[in-house]
Amino acid sequence: MKSFKTHHLIWILFLSVAVLSLTFSVVSESPPLTNSERVSSLAADFACPVCAGQSLAESDVPVAKTIRATISTMVDGGSSDEDIRNLLVSKFGEDIDYNPSGGGLTGLVWVIPVIAGVVALFGTVTILFSWMGKESKEKNLNNSTSKFSFMLNRSKWMWISLVCVVAIGSGFLVAKTAGSRNSGDAISGEIRLSPRTLLIEASVAPREEAMQIYDQVLELQPSNAEALAYRGWMRWLGGQLEDSLIDIESSITFDPSYPDARAFRAIVNFREGKILEASEDLIFLDSLNSPPVIGDLIASSRFRESVSSELARSGDLLLALELLDSGTENNPTNSSLYAHRGWLLAISGDPQLADLSLISLGISLEINPQDPYAIAYKAIVEAKIFERIDNSEKYVEQFKMLSDPPSELTELLTLEGLL
Repeated sequence: MKSFKTHHLIWILFLSVAVLSLTFSVVSESPPLTNSERVSSLAADFACPVCAGQSLAESDVPVAKTIRATISTMVDGGSSDEDIRNLLVSKFGEDIDYNPSGGGLTGLVWVIPVIAGVVALFGTVTILFSWMGKESKEKNLNNSTSKFSFMLNRSKWMWISLVCVVAIGSGFLVAKTAGSRNSGDAISGEIRLSPRTLLIEASVAPREEAMQIYDQVLELQPSNAEALAYRGWMRWLGGQLEDSLIDIESSITFDPSYPDARAFRAIVNFREGKILEASEDLIFLDSLNSPPVIGDLIASSRFRESVSSELARSGDLLLALELLDSGTENNPTNSSLYAHRGWLLAISGDPQLADLSLISLGISLEINPQDPYAIAYKAIVEAKIFERIDNSEKYVEQFKMLSDPPSELTELLTLEGLL
């Protein structure tokens, strides 16, 4: 009778552990998410269908952006996570889903942990019963004292307690992770996170070290547009023009809307005398949502102004103005672009365009009264085209008061006899 009670008690303990674990896995839910958080969470749970090892949340290729926009629209429209998951799987197949369903072959991801748990439980119970049977036989044969029996019972319950603790811990672990493959949980060594981590390291590394890191990224993910673009840029800085263009062109092939690659190709083409190609990339760049660092790179180097000057010099004034107008549409507060537009109109040799130049120069000075280019160009236009010396001298004096005017403007005013 005693053995019978112990037998039932052990089964009750282990069944309790199993029920608690399964209950935890079913009812455990994350706190409610905002729509934005739901979109980010869902995007992290699906693979980019055209990338190697990236989730939708990590990829910037057009397809990934489109799918993320679709997820956002469905979330805002009240669709459930299951509805969104079913839609994406129906369009792109089961491979896109990092959290497989419970049916078919993918159901093994859910079933195997449960089977393993049941087998482990059965094995543990079998061992315990075998141990208890041996203990019982030893008691009958040796007719142990009550103290010795107490020690054996205490040892028995210590083992049972230890097994229960291990079982409970394992149950919670299985309940928490069974069937889940979130974006940071790749068994293959975090391959989906490693390219992003390496790219962050490369952005602050010296050029030679950065090149090696970009090589590592491209070994993991040959279609990584960012790594291709920046390795191409590094190669160009190192004088490897042919290899540089191959990398940058490949980057644009994989992701035509990657702004960094467009900017790099425009600069390389311009330095190689391909002015029209550089202009086309700049105009396309204006249609993209470029990061601030790219906009600052183009603006601080006055790259757009340089390209437009070369176009005007080659006789393509209309295209030069189109390039500048595209820039002002994208950045209406860029006084330098309006100043340069006024200058190109002024030096065109057409009196009507010279009148229009004053409008552009006036807009530039309204945006930034201290713009050195607008001030210098206005001084020259007033003196040399409209012969209004008094107005010109006013702007010359204003130019002299600038703390650190560009040397090229000082040389230009000196050459025109205004300084």
